[in-house]
Amino acid sequence: MKSKIKVKWVVNLPGEAEILIKKGELVNEGHLLAKVLIKKVESFDYSLNLRGLTSEKIEQLNQNFLKTKIEKGQLMCLIGSVFAKKVCFPVDGDFLGIDEFSNLKIEVVGDKEKDILSPMRAVVSKIEDGKMVLDFEAKEIKGIGLIEGKAWGRSNFVLVNDLKQLNSEFKGKIIFTSNLDKSFLLKAEVVGVVGVITNLEKSSDEIESQLPILSIKEDDWKNLLSRSGDEVNQKVLINSRLGRLLLVVE
Repeated sequence: MKSKIKVKWVVNLPGEAEILIKKGELVNEGHLLAKVLIKKVESFDYSLNLRGLTSEKIEQLNQNFLKTKIEKGQLMCLIGSVFAKKVCFPVDGDFLGIDEFSNLKIEVVGDKEKDILSPMRAVVSKIEDGKMVLDFEAKEIKGIGLIEGKAWGRSNFVLVNDLKQLNSEFKGKIIFTSNLDKSFLLKAEVVGVVGVITNLEKSSDEIESQLPILSIKEDDWKNLLSRSGDEVNQKVLINSRLGRLLLVVE
């Protein structure tokens, strides 16, 4: 296990975000960072509106407006010459394109709001368009990803090998196990386990699970299990795609 390292965690802010913290601020786990209005894609049948335009002209419209913000009532194009017909956009949003069936697709801000919470105690080091960066300290353990993925959770480093041990108390937990049987992993998913640490070495073809699974060395395995106990409830991040387990310094 390495000594403490500095880690940066990027929080993406989709949609329209109301930032509720400042750069340099210290936040705790569960701190409300931002409120986000989620965007959704709406499709409009413009086959009648665009009737008479060639495919080349429609492609030109796509090129003119691609990745731009448009407004309700804004002019899209004129059709005809002497008595030209105005074609306007129906809503505010981001222009995504007109497909081969003359369906106009626009990304709009929906009415659903989502709270963005800090996954750990950290310092806000950067806030810019579409994201913020959180800095925190952690101890890093390297391993081999068996099933790729990443997840935040807590762990008490207790060995869980028996199917009967799995219950609702493991919701949001990252567990340690030497049991990678299909039935065991399926129940782990059902009760809400978010990640798995193991000492086994298997190929992904031998494992059936949607959970991120990381295999670590025997020395690290024994060291972590020696810390187990009811009083232990450490915040951890499993990132099996990068082959790392981070133990957050709280």
